[in-house]
Amino acid sequence: MAMTLNGSDLSTVTSAMGLLVSTVDAENAPDLYLSTDSRLSHLLEFRVAMWIDFIYVPICAGLGILGNMLSFCVLLSPRLSGSSTSVYMAALSVSDSLVQVVNILFLVRKFPGHETLRHGTCGLVYFLLYFSIHYNVIVMMGMTLERYLAIRFPLKASGWCTPRRARTTVVVMCVIVVAVNFHNLILRKMVWNDVLKTEVCAPDGPTNEFFLFKVWPWIDGAVYCYIPLLTVSVLNVLIVLQMRSAQKFRGTSGSAEQSASDVSRQVTVMLLLVTCTFLLLVGPMSILIVVERYVWFRTTIHEQAVFHLVRTILNNVAYTNHAINFCLYCLSGNRFRQEFARLFLPCVTKGKQHKSKQVLSIENNNTITTTLPGCKPSIASISGGNCK
Repeated sequence: MAMTLNGSDLSTVTSAMGLLVSTVDAENAPDLYLSTDSRLSHLLEFRVAMWIDFIYVPICAGLGILGNMLSFCVLLSPRLSGSSTSVYMAALSVSDSLVQVVNILFLVRKFPGHETLRHGTCGLVYFLLYFSIHYNVIVMMGMTLERYLAIRFPLKASGWCTPRRARTTVVVMCVIVVAVNFHNLILRKMVWNDVLKTEVCAPDGPTNEFFLFKVWPWIDGAVYCYIPLLTVSVLNVLIVLQMRSAQKFRGTSGSAEQSASDVSRQVTVMLLLVTCTFLLLVGPMSILIVVERYVWFRTTIHEQAVFHLVRTILNNVAYTNHAINFCLYCLSGNRFRQEFARLFLPCVTKGKQHKSKQVLSIENNNTITTTLPGCKPSIASISGGNCK
């Protein structure tokens, strides 16, 4: 999709973007931040915001979908699928990909003649948007809670935190999120707008308008931002404190127990990195949601343009949270990196295996421990060296 827009084209895009505004005014739709004012296209802040969307969104979504699909394949591979945490992370990969797909659908709408909200898709697109982001954060909260329980009650964790229970939990979560967001399929329809002289995707009737523009924004904000931010923050603190407490006893444990503890610690560190990234990237947007409703009142066209730029930046920062989990897994998970290399970089894996098959010798009481090419590890005599 070519991104060559001149001044007149941008004005056309600005006019088309007005279709995103509902049939009610801005005061009754505080969750929407776009304006139909054509003067915005002449302001630098608005132009910068447009170019950020045109350039960054395709890159973020494209790389995010690719990374999430690779993560899904790695996490459900035979070597990692035996972990309940892998089940949660695989569910996150699917929801993250869906978030990026919906993000692309809303980007396409900003180009004249490429409206994606039509009869049959109006409610569906909004349903997919809210379902994907809500399901994502709920799964992340469940995964964080399970990790805390595994660290807090290590002796009982093997019975509580099983892949089967994790799969059941993510399915139950999916059903709950579908029920919470099902109203988007019913209340949002293509209705005629007398001001824009066209049909727009909006609630039909004053009761539906009141719910979607007065009640629903608070439900959405609580589910996507405020409850997850609070829950994950508290659980992360408890996890870190529990890890510090557990470290005091690691020196006295046996080798097998020590190895299991190291694996658990790697998984916990990876989870902490994912959840802390969520707090860092989504937190600013949750603050802006409150600021734009009660503090930042836009009275001039320049203030509207500045606000649009700020919200565009923070909106894309929040979307970035749904695109970088693959990088976080590779950065913090040694087992994830190894399994990824085994599945998608076989040449590298074979090279390492070939090196490990070279002859190694350790002298000990006139015997040499050898690993010959094509042989299993054995104790061979100095003069022999044959495979046992």
